[in-house]
Amino acid sequence: MEKCNQHVFRILGLGGCGCNAVSHMIRSGLKGADFVAAHSNVRVLRRCPAPAKKIQVGVRTARGGSCGGVAEKGRRSAEENLPEIMAALAGSDLVFLTAGLGGGTGSGGLPVVAEALSRLEKPPLVVAVVTMPFSYEDFKLPLAGQVLEELYRHCNSVIAVDNSRLEADDPDLPFMENNKKADAILYRAVSSIIDLVDVPGEINIDFADVSAVLVHKGPAIISFGEGRGPRRAAEALKEAVSNPLVSEATLSGAQAVICNITCDDMVLVREVTEINRQIHQAIGSGVKLFFGLVVDQSLKDTSLLRVTILASGLVREMKPGLSGPDELSEEDLLPLETLDLDSEPEAGDRKAPVKLFLGEKEVSRPKLEVIAPAGRSENPPASVEPGPYAASRRTIRPQLERYQGQNVSYNEESSGVEPVNNNPGLYDQPRFIRKPAD
Repeated sequence: MEKCNQHVFRILGLGGCGCNAVSHMIRSGLKGADFVAAHSNVRVLRRCPAPAKKIQVGVRTARGGSCGGVAEKGRRSAEENLPEIMAALAGSDLVFLTAGLGGGTGSGGLPVVAEALSRLEKPPLVVAVVTMPFSYEDFKLPLAGQVLEELYRHCNSVIAVDNSRLEADDPDLPFMENNKKADAILYRAVSSIIDLVDVPGEINIDFADVSAVLVHKGPAIISFGEGRGPRRAAEALKEAVSNPLVSEATLSGAQAVICNITCDDMVLVREVTEINRQIHQAIGSGVKLFFGLVVDQSLKDTSLLRVTILASGLVREMKPGLSGPDELSEEDLLPLETLDLDSEPEAGDRKAPVKLFLGEKEVSRPKLEVIAPAGRSENPPASVEPGPYAASRRTIRPQLERYQGQNVSYNEESSGVEPVNNNPGLYDQPRFIRKPAD
């Protein structure tokens, strides 16, 4: 199909997994982006095919070898050659950062590059597309969680592919084929985002639309579905939203979504409406939903309909064993959504407490503790005292998310919350609220 991209996209693969992903994208014929491969291991770096720009990191730190799974060594290696990496990424509109988390070069170096990009005078849109460890690599999970949190802070969006779900999806698949499957998922995620901008549509999605979605910090997902025949719309949407390889996220809780449909020119009003209505029901009213339609006449003979969904600003799930600073169980936590910020305080009540709902039982408590996500257990919980909250949920909740990890108080003049003691070193988004005692 015709492409018309005038924006500069670059893909940086860092470390072994990152270089493998870049190599797969090049061999698969990905167009519309420049490739940069960076690794401390010279022999692995040499295997990356042209036209990738190759950068050896840690020339003095690693001396041409790997970082041995030591993230601190990976961090020093990236810092040592950071000027070369930044020069290779200069002038980009959108940068994809890819690596496997839990090891040395990628885990140590990727946050260094992400932070450096975020500090530029005119920073590009930065999207990290990373893989999480296999189930038998549980020793890597704490480090992977820490790196993921750093990427959430410095990147616009983070798409994480869970390798443990890959192995569960088809356990009888040859191991090397399974590894290629992970690379294929990274390829499809990156290529689909590029195509959203690159391929003109009858209802067009452009770079401004993609930017408006990916600018929301935190987890993001990109998912795909296909369908044929009279029920092709329902089949494509079901496949897209039930993808078992999507890590840590669902559409509910998304802050912005793109839904792009690719099909022949005989697509029905009913099909377009069905897909968008169900997505709208999943994300709720008021959330940005960008709809695109690309007509591809080559699909006419097969009656194929494709759906691509890109969602950002998602709420992460609490996983067993990763419950935060006090090692709380899931039974001790309540989702942030249980905050009832729509209720009005009683007349004259200037200290109306936030309300929690435990099933059908209503409990009031004037102070709540926001529990930080896993991976930064040294950070203490923060106290949140919204006070009277005449403003709506949509006004106060994003403010609580913005000031997660900080003491905040309610400001009557602005009808919102503001930080009392700013501590920028903590998280961007609150995750869970400690359940009050019965």
